[in-house]
Amino acid sequence: MVVGNGVHRSVRLESGALALAVAIACGSAQAQSTGGSDDAASEGVTEIVVTGSRISTAGFDAPTPTTVLGEVELRQAGRTDIAATLTDLPQFRSTVSGATTNTTTESGQTPADLRGLGTSRTLVLVNNRRYIGSNDLQTVPYSLVKRIDVVTGGASAAYGSDAVAGVVNILLDDDKEGVELGVQQGRSTRGDADKTLVEASFGSKLFDGRGHILIGADYLKDDGIIPGTRRPQIGATAFTLGPDNKLYPTANVREARRTEGGLINTGVLAGLQFDPDGSLRPFHAGETPSSGFFVGGEGYHVDQFRSVTAPIERTNVLTRFSFQATDSMKVWAEVNYNNVADERVYFPDLAITQLPMSYANPFLTLTPAQRSAVQAAGETTFTMGRAVTDVALATFEYERDALQATVGIDGEFANGQWRYNAYYGRGKQEHDSTLHDLVLTEPFLEAIDAVAGPNGAPVCRVALTNPGTACRPLNLFGSGRADPAAIDSVTADWHSLQTSWLETAGIILSGEPFELWNQPVSFATGVEYRKEEVKEGYDENSLADRFATINGVNLPRTGNDVTEAFVEVAVPLLADMTLVKSLNFNGAARISDYSTSGSIWSWKLGGTWQLVDDFKFRATRSRDIRAPNLTELFSAPSTFFTSVQDISRSPPTQHQVILFTGGNPNLEPEIADTLTVGAVYSPSFLAGFEISLDYYDIKIADVISTLTAQQIINSCYQQGAQAACAQLTRDASGTLTQIDATYINIAQFNNKGYDLELSYKMPFLAGQLTTRALANYVDTLSVDNGIITVEGAGYLGAQAAFLVPKWRGSLSLSYESDVLGADLRARYLDGGGYAPPNVLANIGNNHIASRTYVDLGLRAYLPIMDDARLTVFGNVQNVFDKEPVLAAVNSPYFDIIGRYFTLGLRANF
Repeated sequence: MVVGNGVHRSVRLESGALALAVAIACGSAQAQSTGGSDDAASEGVTEIVVTGSRISTAGFDAPTPTTVLGEVELRQAGRTDIAATLTDLPQFRSTVSGATTNTTTESGQTPADLRGLGTSRTLVLVNNRRYIGSNDLQTVPYSLVKRIDVVTGGASAAYGSDAVAGVVNILLDDDKEGVELGVQQGRSTRGDADKTLVEASFGSKLFDGRGHILIGADYLKDDGIIPGTRRPQIGATAFTLGPDNKLYPTANVREARRTEGGLINTGVLAGLQFDPDGSLRPFHAGETPSSGFFVGGEGYHVDQFRSVTAPIERTNVLTRFSFQATDSMKVWAEVNYNNVADERVYFPDLAITQLPMSYANPFLTLTPAQRSAVQAAGETTFTMGRAVTDVALATFEYERDALQATVGIDGEFANGQWRYNAYYGRGKQEHDSTLHDLVLTEPFLEAIDAVAGPNGAPVCRVALTNPGTACRPLNLFGSGRADPAAIDSVTADWHSLQTSWLETAGIILSGEPFELWNQPVSFATGVEYRKEEVKEGYDENSLADRFATINGVNLPRTGNDVTEAFVEVAVPLLADMTLVKSLNFNGAARISDYSTSGSIWSWKLGGTWQLVDDFKFRATRSRDIRAPNLTELFSAPSTFFTSVQDISRSPPTQHQVILFTGGNPNLEPEIADTLTVGAVYSPSFLAGFEISLDYYDIKIADVISTLTAQQIINSCYQQGAQAACAQLTRDASGTLTQIDATYINIAQFNNKGYDLELSYKMPFLAGQLTTRALANYVDTLSVDNGIITVEGAGYLGAQAAFLVPKWRGSLSLSYESDVLGADLRARYLDGGGYAPPNVLANIGNNHIASRTYVDLGLRAYLPIMDDARLTVFGNVQNVFDKEPVLAAVNSPYFDIIGRYFTLGLRANF
């Protein structure tokens, strides 16, 4: 692509002369004006909180690039949660959503993922503070969100761990006054994906204006899309082998060796399947592009049951009370409750595929000709492929409750020259998951091994030697023929309860002790404490490894804590000189002392150079960290047996080894070096116009990752990675006996690209017309795990964790007046491949065409009484009903729902 090649040349030039590579987004102060929220400016407020910095003064514009989403963006397209709004920004990748958790126990969570670097590397805050489960964007009432600040650069010096890719700061409307009630309903043009959102919020002054109360709640019921085959481009698709021995994305795929009634796969009767009455007939196969799949025919596919997008039922409640105790001190308390839940069909037990069966089974009915053929061949057993949709069609039920309570004091002294904030918070979250009707391995194998008993009736073979057994014979020859009592005896409910706790506290002091060049020198310092704990418990069958599909190991309550201290300064260096309207320096440093890994520093150096009123350069260089999370540190171990090739021997030898997985309490923090440089242009001759360009370069070392057993061996003996060598254990003879495949610090990330933002506001008719464009170009996103390096830029599939398109962008036009509002938006997704060749090799058509999605919104504002109005609104997403690419299941980039309508009402009193 010509444009792509041109950008590559630009990147090489600027990488060689970073001093001239000036590309940076609007500063926090400027960005607020482009986000559709001008309240602070209109009310003459002189102080603003700059996300990504602890400095709070209008006299300094932070050098860290910041994008702001105001009321206009929050209401676009009828979005029902923060995650859907953020993923419209080209800098975000929707790695976890209803579409990507259709068969995982992460359903109901939507964490943020800036730059596609993983959700654990984006820090999410609510009102500048961490909350329990706050990286889950489902936990905050949408109606209380005033704006969202997105810092697209490292901010660990300001906020600590996890702010490697950036920060999402959700700012609530703490001073809200009045009542707001809203309801909206959405549905796709295919008659599914019904979604209902009900919102209510209330804010009022109390005690002659010294106090204030805020209450907000919302309820969401999202039915999702079930089953997966309702979207033929997504459901029952796969990469299948074509006649040229290359892989091609294919629709209408069916399993070749398994049916719901049972398919004989060995011997003289191979190719016959069981009807519901137990009789055999030929299996009508489709085309056979590969050994495991047919295209068409009678075969079975799991997408006949699992969802396209996972349903969710969500309830959020937040209440906040504040009181101006003195003229210079405010005390406040805040409580936030979140509940998400769902129950849906998941899949027939995936562990049951090819079953050993006996021709002596009394449930088996053969015609005389079939029996003669079996006897003539001397066969006594056969293998049957079975999807147990009638016996163990698992359903997944989960409920996640989170409760957070925080209290704090905000104040000032020395005539407002100094400000202080202190807070203390505690949170608890419980994640209760159940998989109903999973197969118990030993009872199931005993139950399908049926023989004729003394009276000729079917019994379990084990009953011949153990008459007291609870085993009940299970008839699997034909769907729906099994005895319910036998089904109950071979299935049980898998259950997991995970509880996590968060305790936070902090004291922050900021102020402007003196001036230079008639501008304040700003200073902030503080001490913060955080403690995180987790506990996991499982049912008795899981603990005894009785399930065929999934089990578990209890994790006692454990965790870690960190104590941190930071300091930040903002210093005006020059002002009001030729080509130096202002030159400002910003620096910050943080020391973090973790109970598990000791102390580590993070820091930031940055500056802004305002040449003239219209033009500004700025840059930031930072060292950021991500401490290992509780899963990586303490997840319970699991044990497997696997076969590996010991390449340290000549010739290499094959061995069966024990493989251990789980957490690693000896992990060290990841370390990131981030550079952002850029410029912003606000021409004085065109009021309301701003354009900015960012260049970013993020390098992350000691990335926490896991390797397969063979990758660990290769990493040790081919790359000389000592961390990998330490995971190998040999006996006295030198034979490899076990491999520790726990999390280790081994991978390296490299992410480079550009962000472009343009905004133009102008009066139009009786209102205001706003044009806003956002674009992101990714030059590289490479992941090196010590074995292979995967370049993820330019790929849009889900075959690897870090795949991103080269270009993403959006262009929106919004009009607002006292009586009418409208917005038109185009979302662009660049074309690319499904996956890099070293992830999914030999793809015959490794290309995905670009797509542009168009959204439309209309609003009418109707006065209904004094100081009250009714808003009637409607939105259409994906107006032209662009279909997703074939076989893009679990890709986070494509609209897989199709054209979607939302209608709603909102009343403000």
